Amino acid sequence: MAGDDREPIGRKGKPSRPAKQKVTRRRVRDEDYDDDYDDDYEDEEPMPKKAKGKGNKPRRKRTWLWLLIKLGIVVAVLVAAYGVYLDQKIRSRIDGKVWELPAAVYGRMVNLEPDMQVSKNEMVRLLNATQYRQVSAMTRPGEYTVQANSIEMIRRPFDFPDSKEGQVRARLTFDGDRLETIENMENNRQFGFFRLDPRLITMLQSANGEQRLFVKRSGFPDLLVDTLLATEDRHFYEHDGISLYSIGRAVLANLTAGRTVQGASTLTQQLVKNLFLSSERSYWRKANEAYMALIVDARYSKDRILELYMNEVYLGQSGDNEIRGFPLASLYYFGRPVEELSLDQQALLVGMVKGASIYNPWRNPKLSLERRNLVLRLLQQQNVIDQELYDMLSARPLGVQPRGGVISPQPAFMQMVRQELQAKLGDKVKDLSGVKIFTTFDSVAQDAAEKAATEGIPALKKQRKLPDLETAMVVVDRYTGEVRAMVGGAEPQFAGYNRAMQARRSIGSLAKPATYLTALSQPNQYRLNTAIADAPVTIRLSNGQTWSPQNDDRRFSGQVMLVDALTRSMNVPTVNLGMALGLPAVIDTWVKLGAPKDQLSPVPAMILGALNLTPIEVAQAFQTIASGGNRATLSALRSVIAEDGTVLYQSYPQAERAVPAQAAYMTLWTMQQVVQRGTGRQLGAKYPGLHLAGKTGTTNNNVDTWFAGIDGSQVTITWVGRDNNQPTKLYGASGAMSIYQRYLG
Repeated sequence: MAGDDREPIGRKGKPSRPAKQKVTRRRVRDEDYDDDYDDDYEDEEPMPKKAKGKGNKPRRKRTWLWLLIKLGIVVAVLVAAYGVYLDQKIRSRIDGKVWELPAAVYGRMVNLEPDMQVSKNEMVRLLNATQYRQVSAMTRPGEYTVQANSIEMIRRPFDFPDSKEGQVRARLTFDGDRLETIENMENNRQFGFFRLDPRLITMLQSANGEQRLFVKRSGFPDLLVDTLLATEDRHFYEHDGISLYSIGRAVLANLTAGRTVQGASTLTQQLVKNLFLSSERSYWRKANEAYMALIVDARYSKDRILELYMNEVYLGQSGDNEIRGFPLASLYYFGRPVEELSLDQQALLVGMVKGASIYNPWRNPKLSLERRNLVLRLLQQQNVIDQELYDMLSARPLGVQPRGGVISPQPAFMQMVRQELQAKLGDKVKDLSGVKIFTTFDSVAQDAAEKAATEGIPALKKQRKLPDLETAMVVVDRYTGEVRAMVGGAEPQFAGYNRAMQARRSIGSLAKPATYLTALSQPNQYRLNTAIADAPVTIRLSNGQTWSPQNDDRRFSGQVMLVDALTRSMNVPTVNLGMALGLPAVIDTWVKLGAPKDQLSPVPAMILGALNLTPIEVAQAFQTIASGGNRATLSALRSVIAEDGTVLYQSYPQAERAVPAQAAYMTLWTMQQVVQRGTGRQLGAKYPGLHLAGKTGTTNNNVDTWFAGIDGSQVTITWVGRDNNQPTKLYGASGAMSIYQRYLG
């Protein structure tokens, strides 16, 4: 910890206090009976034996007095030695690494440039997903206003991986679906490049189960500090770590009530208990607490103590993790940074200090509201706010967000992040305390994917009477391969089986574009208008059996153009084409698209989808096609920054030429025909202006349904099926494509 946070014992910076009156004590001295007694009384007769015993009383008093003095000295030495021990214990933690901070995981940083293809409505959705708030008049960071053709915003300050940037007032002007200009409202200059602060999406679990987001004392609003002190320790700046006034008040209140109704712990004592002691109820623990509080108060500044307390206090539970400190609690309950809280929201968090479980706003909203208003009343009574403001604030609802609305586990996406961290950092992954992890996560895409799953799957379950229907969805950037969103099941936040990365299923007709891509890679032999045989075919397999594929309608047309065969997802022409090309050539194309070699068996049925891939592997293949034949390895990790600012990892997305560009574009154009007039025409009719490309997929007996959707910027792979491999009674268009349609909104 910074050296200037510490002060020597009896620091000069402590607020002055009234001088304490010295209480003089009269020292009683015994006479020296050994000498003076003989000199003054040698001529007198000896005293009786009884009188002699009375004469020895001063000697006995002197003996006991010396014993008490010696005992006092021993006790004082022991207490001082124990104090030295406690001081060392306190300094070793507070001056060192106070907490094992969890790693904070952020979503993608959105980079804006003039002339970008982004509409005003898209920008509003992006700002909302990044927890910006639309207001009528901006007053603080994290707010924006919307005009006819522009958006004005105050961007939050943020420590980006390459630099720290302060808050900025900016005006974004739009011309239709294009971002025309970005203006700095403070100096009227034009930005050529402008980036938004990323959203905190989750935190990696710490070893002790405590989650916190550290903020320095200067980052806390003064009004929040005033509210805390007014409620919990109004004499904080006057006492030395323990408050005799509070102790006396508590004793009187408890004696009057006949039971413990009031405590006397200062914020410093509470901090000591949380950092060093247990919750044991004993006099020894309380004595330690008071002693250590005196040491902490003497050694550290009041601001340092407040900084520690406000980052340490317990404010709730999220699953197995404790919510520690006001900064994380602010995001957890309200979805906004602590410096952007309104006074009533601050009062709610301060009120929860007394009992985060009892006053949990989701579990006990009525008690929570009463507690919040009590805190506001204390502020009003202490003239921090006036009656009018109290009436307005106390009339407001709690205003908490839906549970888990901002910081959520994101189990599917985070599984990929953890795998990449292990691959990129090696042994360094064992200690990620305080690390900032920047990912490719897109909140807008993830929210849309989760909504599609949580609304679409229940509808299909009800429609098909299949209670065990499941889904998976992967959304990737069309050109960079960055993973934008991932859903691992019908309950996206359930940390169980991640079907997006682990469910290896037969892909059905999603395999067909690879065969046509192989053909179009040989332009001297195959073009979109090349005729392909659509006639019965029987193929002898290696085991001696024969295989005779059929079209879905059981009909044959003799010949069909290549483009129409893929558009209509015809089986027989595809098999004839694949066998003419040769299975090794088709397999080679799959390898170039990024499919794992161990899943590619040279059997004729693979042409129609007899190969098992996960949704993330399918996404890699279609990303290569969608980007014009350039394969960019899918990734969820952008950079990893250590607590001290050291760059532990930085990705630089690169794509390599995998297949001929012309062949990829023609395959993609044919997939657009699938949406316009083929098996995905229902989707094309609903979104005629999006120029979507897609491919449906259905496996034997309708066990698995797939859809690959491609728009101007993203590739989305959707799977719908059952974990027990039983029929779904669905096709690619009625199953997976219906979920993708909900994703598009």
